Parts: sequence; C-alpha cells; structure tokens
Amino acid sequence: MAIATLLFGCQGEQRSVTEAQRAMLPADVAQLLIEGQRAHENGLYDLALAYSDSVEARAPDLADLHFLRGAIYTRLNRPDVAQAAYETVLELDPWYPGARHNMGLNAYRRGRLRSAIDLYREEEKEVGGTATLYHELGRAYAKLGEPDSARTAYFMALAMDSTHATTYMWLGQLEEEAGDLEAALALSLQGLALRPHDLDYQYIVGSQYHRLEQPEKALPYLEPVAAAWRWHQGAQTNLGQVYMRLGREEDAREFFERADVAQQQAQAISEAEDAINQDPDMLDNWIRLGDLLRQSGQYGRAIEAFKNAAARDMPLGIWLSIQNNLAFLQLQNGDAQEAASLFEMILLNDSTMVAAWVGLGVAYANQDRTQEARQVWEKALALDPGNATARRNLAQLDAMPAE
Repeated sequence: MAIATLLFGCQGEQRSVTEAQRAMLPADVAQLLIEGQRAHENGLYDLALAYSDSVEARAPDLADLHFLRGAIYTRLNRPDVAQAAYETVLELDPWYPGARHNMGLNAYRRGRLRSAIDLYREEEKEVGGTATLYHELGRAYAKLGEPDSARTAYFMALAMDSTHATTYMWLGQLEEEAGDLEAALALSLQGLALRPHDLDYQYIVGSQYHRLEQPEKALPYLEPVAAAWRWHQGAQTNLGQVYMRLGREEDAREFFERADVAQQQAQAISEAEDAINQDPDMLDNWIRLGDLLRQSGQYGRAIEAFKNAAARDMPLGIWLSIQNNLAFLQLQNGDAQEAASLFEMILLNDSTMVAAWVGLGVAYANQDRTQEARQVWEKALALDPGNATARRNLAQLDAMPAE
C-alpha cells in the first residue's frame, strides 16, 4: 500500500504486524491516513491531527496512526506526548521501523544522549541499520565526547551510503575538533561536492579555509552565505575577518556591524525558544518566536513557528490572523502559490479581512495573474477606500505598458 512508503519506507520481505493491519484496512481509512501524512508534511499540524482523529475512530489499534501522531507532536514541540505515541506504536508492533529511531531523535534533542544511543542500538537490533541511523548514532557519540565511537558510526553510515553528504560534513567537524583542519576540509569538500548549493556546507568549507589562513579560497564560499544569512553571526564575522586579511577594511567593518545586529537577534530568539521549551502550549510564545524570526529574515523558520501557533486552540478570529501572517511569510519566502491558497482560505472564512484581499492581490500579481490581482485590490478598496497599499498597487498596474 502507498501508506507504507509515505510513513517510513519499505520493511523488507517479512510480513509484519502493521503490514497485516494495512491489508485489512478499508480504502477510505487508508486515504484519511495518507491525507493526514500530507498535512503533516505541509506543516498543517492541526489538520493532520484532525485526520488522525478520524482514523482513530475507525482503526484505533493501527500502528501507522500512532506513528503519525508521534511525528506531529514532535513538530509541535511536545516530546512527552510524542514519546507516548511511539510507545503505543511499539506495543502494537514491536518491529515497527523508525519508532525507536524517532524516539532516539527526541531524546537527543532533550540532551538525553545515552538514552538516544540505547534507542538507536535497539532500532539497529530489532529492525536493522541504515545510513541515517548510524549518522545519528555518530552525532550522539560526538556530543558525548566519545570521538572514536562517533567516527566508527559515521564510517558505518558511509559504508551503507557513500553519497550521504551530511555524514561527510559531521565527520569533518569531528576532525576539526580533533585539531586536524586539513582532514576536516577534505571531508567537508566531499560533502559539498554532493550538495554544491547547500549554504550550510558552503559556510563550513569557507570557515575552514579561513581557519587555515587561506582567505582567497574562503571568500567565494563565505560571500554568498553572508548575503543570504544576514541573521547568522558567524557568517558575518568570518567574512569580516576574511576581508580584514585581504586588506579590505571598510568592507570588514560593515560585516562586523552586521554581526553585532545578528548577535542581538540571536539572543532574543534564544530567549523566545527557552520560553517555548518551558511552556510549548502558550500561543503567545510561538507568535513572539515567529515575529522575531521574520524580523531577522529567517522566513522558513518563522513559517514553522506560526504553523505551530496555528495548531493551538484559539478563537477563529485569532486563528485567521495567524494564517494571514503565514500567508505573508510565504510571499516573503517566494511561494506565491501557497500564499494565494492561504489568503483564499482566510477570505472564505472572513470576506471582510482587508489585509487578506491586499495580500491575495500581491500573490496573484507575483504569478502574473494581473487581472485577478486588479479585481481583489478593487475589492480591498471597496471595503477600505483609504487603503494606501491597494491604491498604490492598482496605480502600478495602470502604469504598466499594455501588452
């Protein structure tokens, strides 16, 4: 069935408890589960939970259902509830692939490194190892300060998948911490070759060239990262230092100033994240985090924060306001189609929300749907004749040359 691949991939030839459950599952229930998984993947956590409730009403003992809930609650920063869901999975099917692995990831995030390692080892014993599993095992050992065990785990990951780019990068970090920068750079370059456009990898390689006192080689890696990540203190600082070494002192000062701003933003974001860890169900904490991330230009993370906010219980008006924030963030993140869908959904629920009409027009215009953009901006002005943004946008349309 398709749901097997969607949730965790192939289990191999042996027929499991869960596979037997799936064989007996009515088609409409399987479809509900698939829709719940899609909603989860799209960050629509409240919708995903609603689908899971519908599945539970028909198939309460389906392991796939509880695995999905574990994944949703993990994204909602509710690790205790996620843990309970995964434990239910294993009660129903002790050999369910991924359950112990995901429990290990949650333990790692909470700083319970020995527990994470034990869970990864149980997954290896009961289900089998994967490159991803050994990679995560290596990270846990590295964080515990056991580099030899970490190195062994990373090499096992690469033995299973020689194209596992992330493992090259983390193995490189391990060598850097051991003081072997040349070996670290060689590994990082292997990872970057597999994912040449990854800004994280470019930053690591550029920083390692910088530490090796090769500023000319560091420059082409650090410049695009610093431009894209104005919020990243390390990227701004390292590029500033590279410019200083190259004698470009005026450029260096600009990036040192950016680093100061980024540090202040990072501190505020860290405090907001601490508040969430203390009370993940507090709506205002998620909204504050989303606002801070948006202000720093981290639109992807801001979207995730507002999606978390939208999954809390609240009056419809507040929920629509959060969805409006999400829609504008999607615009800033370059996804006009997703933004348009959100604005349309908002207006189906409240056709008087002027900001949503204005945003919908922008989303349409960004998709070259100019006539539709004109219509919705005119609607915004009908509701709010003094709306300067709608009026300005219409004037820009009128000024465009006829095709």
